[in-house]
Amino acid sequence: MPTIHAPRRALLALALTLSMPAGWAADGAAADQTAPASNWKISAGPGVYVAPDFPGARSTLVYPIVYQDIDYGGRFFSRGFDLLGVYALNNDIWQIGADFQFDPTWRRSKNDHRLDGLGDVNMTMRARAFAQAQVSFITFSADVAQDIAGQGQGLVANGDVLFSLPAGKWLFTLGPGVTWTNGKYMQTFFGVTADQSARSGLPAHAVGAGLREWHANGIVTYEISHNWSALGSLTFARLEGDAASSPVTERRQQWTAMAALTYRFR
Repeated sequence: MPTIHAPRRALLALALTLSMPAGWAADGAAADQTAPASNWKISAGPGVYVAPDFPGARSTLVYPIVYQDIDYGGRFFSRGFDLLGVYALNNDIWQIGADFQFDPTWRRSKNDHRLDGLGDVNMTMRARAFAQAQVSFITFSADVAQDIAGQGQGLVANGDVLFSLPAGKWLFTLGPGVTWTNGKYMQTFFGVTADQSARSGLPAHAVGAGLREWHANGIVTYEISHNWSALGSLTFARLEGDAASSPVTERRQQWTAMAALTYRFR
């Protein structure tokens, strides 16, 4: 993913996550039964990503992205922030696999005087394993993603239930979920050690592994034509536990959004 500053942050090309679960974008590709047989399915186009400046921040960053949805033979894929992945199982019910995911989450102390003395946190790459099962209009998904670039971002696990409603050229997907993180992640973004407290003036805050948030997902896609599609997603999250009580946290309610216009090349 290219480095894009908007205004002072380089981009997670999603994963979406947004890291978006693998099945969300895959559903549209699977629905096209009239296209000529081909090992490749390629869609891409411009988009915009909106996210908190850092976990728990009051401020928001808005920056452009290039959203891609690439599938080869139903086995290999690249989709949004999931840069390169492989399915171990991919059928009408199950999607199980792994990928490398770019996570754009970061924090810069120079951008907020309250963070002086806490140290910067850089973006990272994650190795992610996921499983998803679709039963009628309900999708159950879970994934676990580990920081593999040594940026102190630890382990993040998500569980979601999604309800899909097709309406002509529209597809609406809604559902709740939770995010759990390990102690490493919590310490990096929400913990304040005694030394950090002395440097920053923030009170010390001990943290541990646990529930970081509950969230609600909303996704909508619209088939403009045979080649053009529009998609958007909105996630509302409420921080819980040690994340909510951290002196670093300015706002428990966190919003993340993404929108893109894509062209199907094949």
